Amino acid sequence: MRFVLSIFFCLAVHAGIASAEEVTVQYRLTGLFQPDRVEDLRQQTSMLQIGSPTDSPAQVRLVDVNYDTTVVTFGYDPASKHFKNAKADQVRERISNVLRNVSKGAFNIFSVSELKPEQRKEERIAVAGLDCKGCAYGAYRTVASIDGVERATVSFKEGWLTASIDPARTNREALITALEKARVTVVKSDAAPAPAPTPAKTASATSTAK
Repeated sequence: MRFVLSIFFCLAVHAGIASAEEVTVQYRLTGLFQPDRVEDLRQQTSMLQIGSPTDSPAQVRLVDVNYDTTVVTFGYDPASKHFKNAKADQVRERISNVLRNVSKGAFNIFSVSELKPEQRKEERIAVAGLDCKGCAYGAYRTVASIDGVERATVSFKEGWLTASIDPARTNREALITALEKARVTVVKSDAAPAPAPTPAKTASATSTAK
């Protein structure tokens, strides 16, 4: 009977069904530098498991993720062996460890920012030379790692990097300096760099021998 219940619980977690004992926690998520990363996160967290399969592993369920605020919600059973009597920072650390492991460091969680919207400042920086998702992620990590950056997004197709910052801790100049040190080309103008021109197709001429 216990085996059957265990199988049912695992299937319920995988299907996104909350257990009766589940509690939820919210964190600020890093790694969401463009919209399609939400789906990447869902795929990589379809089954988060803390502990080995033979050691009564604890299941962690992705409940919700908000791209606009980068707030992610996880659900877990506080009565499970790996969470029982754990303090808030210990819960975050354990979820963070398994999240970083399954995503190979691409995603991580931190405490939700207490900075109010009116205290934040949006900085938009034109960048060039980012021609793939990997390049965009590199630019994102450079900026996201700066103390005072609350959120950052990068569009390599449009040539923009946007950062929401705490102006009391960092500024636009610090972002640009970090990008240039990382060899990201910063376009110092108000306009985004024009996309690379698409080579025109030349019509093949057919010559008739006389």
